[in-house]
Order: sequence, then C-alpha cells, then structure tokens
Amino acid sequence: MGPVNRTDAAGPPDDRPGRSDDVPVSSPPTGSVGGATGRPTTEHFFVELPYLPRAVPEARRALRALLAARDLPEESVGVAELLVSELVTNAVKYGDPPIWLLLELRPGLVHASVSDTSTALPYRRDVTPASEGGRGLLVLDALAGAWGAAAVNSGKYLWFDLPVPIAEPA
Repeated sequence: MGPVNRTDAAGPPDDRPGRSDDVPVSSPPTGSVGGATGRPTTEHFFVELPYLPRAVPEARRALRALLAARDLPEESVGVAELLVSELVTNAVKYGDPPIWLLLELRPGLVHASVSDTSTALPYRRDVTPASEGGRGLLVLDALAGAWGAAAVNSGKYLWFDLPVPIAEPA
C-alpha cells in the first residue's frame, strides 16, 4: 500500500492559515499567540530531537511539560503522548536526522508534527498477531482526530490533530 494521509476532522497542516509547504529549519521561539488581541491563546514548542531511541521519551516529556499548564484529563494527555511517541518512533526508525518536533496547543486541540530529512513517506505494513511493529498508522487512525504525512523539499513531516476538552491555563 502507498503513502497515507487521513484528514477526517481537519485538513492537512498546510491548508490552515499561517502554514507553509515546508518545515522550518531553525527553531522559532516558544511562546503564546493571542492574549490581548482577544483571540484564543495558542502555545507553541519547537525542538530538535536526537536521532536516537531516547528521542521518544524526550518528546513525551516535552509534550507533558506543555500540557501541564492546562487542566486536561489524564486520558487526553495519555493519548497525546502515545501519538507523539508513534510519530517520533517512525522518524527514528525510518527517517534521517535531524528530527524536529513541533507542538501546538490551541483551545480544544493538540497539534503535533514531527519532521526529518528523509522523503520516504510511511505506508501500511502487513502485520500478524506475532509482528513486533507495523501498527503505528493503525494507532493514528484509531486515536487522532486527523493525521497525515507530506513529503517536502527538505524531507517529510507527519502530523496529527487531537481534539481535547477546552481548558484554560491553570
């Protein structure tokens, strides 16, 4: 089966205002958008991850730190951590360095994107009950509100959107 892109709940990231076709190559500052403008606050976190298995727990810690200031149910945090783990694992196993993690938290939505410099898009693998891997895209199908993968000049990025209960900073 070929590359996949599922967008049941929302379009791919480049369909949204302020998105480009390419993944940034330098780390923008973290911070918030909105506040005094009357628009809902959006928090961003962008970090380069090591091209090593330890990137997976580092990504989960980064996500948990971003979500800590929100009053989200533990179930939503756990699902977001699992989905981020799937994206980062894919980049470490099948991608090329560097690996970048972008986290965006908006009222009612967690968006995560992982990029690397390989242009090879993920594809569904034949799995059996005894298979050790090959279920990551099934996990995204089951748990993400929307997700996708895109090849760009500088590599590829995989992303997901996870609807979460609307909560304001603690």
